[in-house]
Amino acid sequence: MLRPTPSSPQSSDLFVETPSAVQSLRTLALHHSLRVPTLLTSAPSSGKSLLLSQLAHTLHPDVRNQIVTIHLADTSLDPRSLLGSYVSSPTNPGTFEWKEGVLVRAMREGKWVLLANIDKASSEVLGMIKPLVESLGLDKYVGGRAMLDVPNRGTVVAEDGFAIYATRSLVPSRNGTFPTPTFFGAHKFHEVIVPTPSAEDLRLIIETKFRRLAGSAAAGLIRLWEAVRALGTASSLRDVGLRELDKLCTRVEHVIPTSQQAMDVDLSDAAFVLPAVFPNPTVREDIYLEARDVFFGQGATTASARVHLEAVAAIIAEHVGISPDRRDWLLHDRTPEFEIQRDINGRTTAVRVGSTRLRAKVQTSAITAPPTRPFAMHKPAVQLLARIATAVSLNEPVLLTGETGTGKTSAVTHLAALLHR
Repeated sequence: MLRPTPSSPQSSDLFVETPSAVQSLRTLALHHSLRVPTLLTSAPSSGKSLLLSQLAHTLHPDVRNQIVTIHLADTSLDPRSLLGSYVSSPTNPGTFEWKEGVLVRAMREGKWVLLANIDKASSEVLGMIKPLVESLGLDKYVGGRAMLDVPNRGTVVAEDGFAIYATRSLVPSRNGTFPTPTFFGAHKFHEVIVPTPSAEDLRLIIETKFRRLAGSAAAGLIRLWEAVRALGTASSLRDVGLRELDKLCTRVEHVIPTSQQAMDVDLSDAAFVLPAVFPNPTVREDIYLEARDVFFGQGATTASARVHLEAVAAIIAEHVGISPDRRDWLLHDRTPEFEIQRDINGRTTAVRVGSTRLRAKVQTSAITAPPTRPFAMHKPAVQLLARIATAVSLNEPVLLTGETGTGKTSAVTHLAALLHR
């Protein structure tokens, strides 16, 4: 039910048929059959994009990139990038030629357009989109197609199969409802509320996606995630949602040794399940460090945010079964192991930092060049390399934040030089 990455498998492999997801997919399919502009509303990372991807994969199994996503929250987006503009000709220097925008091109190709975060779009963009949305609807004649007038270029008629979808992500109220959309042209969309997965749905999703965490391990991780969410959030910090639960399970499955199987325990008598599920203290320490990067590794800029992150660090340590002294040592004093593995010819074959092993790109030449810049392997540097290496091994994007000269670029450059000599 969570957003796929570009390198992930087909959406059918990611989609878990929970009761709420199947019902939402049926509703979405009904709206698609009527060819009406549809607005998907839900809490963040509740599966809106994945539902749409699953529907596209079901109806167009042989078509790649059936959905064209336009992020309307981008402040640099303007109507010209959607409709088109004149650009310098690459074949005739000194002349200009018309280049169609992404929206017009999607109409001509019969793609599905997904307007992500439409409630955050500018009035200028919404005003341009409104006539296109109005050209679709239940009051149009059978077989009618979407149309859009492009200034000085005439009317563009969409190919058969073109559809418009939009999304908005909101935190629901205490009774689980969402406010009525108020963005310009919202009344032209037919809204579909995507419910947040229930506890049973979450258990099914995790056990399906992460086979090694099935059983008590999944229940323990869900309890940990719920405890972190119960703490709320602070200003300047991102809310904890389903995306964090998915990332936590991915990292936990990554650090569990392949020879070790999570134990099943009686959930009714245990306040904290994970210490019984993972009796090895070293594994629990690795799990805690992964949870740090998921929930409170971003740091804080305000006093209230720092207090909140300290509370998050404490509650996670309790669930994992780590004492306060051991927790502080893990966060501040622990130095991960660092090893460069080489073959008999002296070529680097892999780099192991902490619990992560990254394979190097083996060169045909036996001569290896040193890194372009000297790099001091002190404790903070090794700690940073371990966190970067884990993110690289899981294909996660990384944002390094820090003062100038603290070694952000140097750490990435040094790791890249070791892996691509």
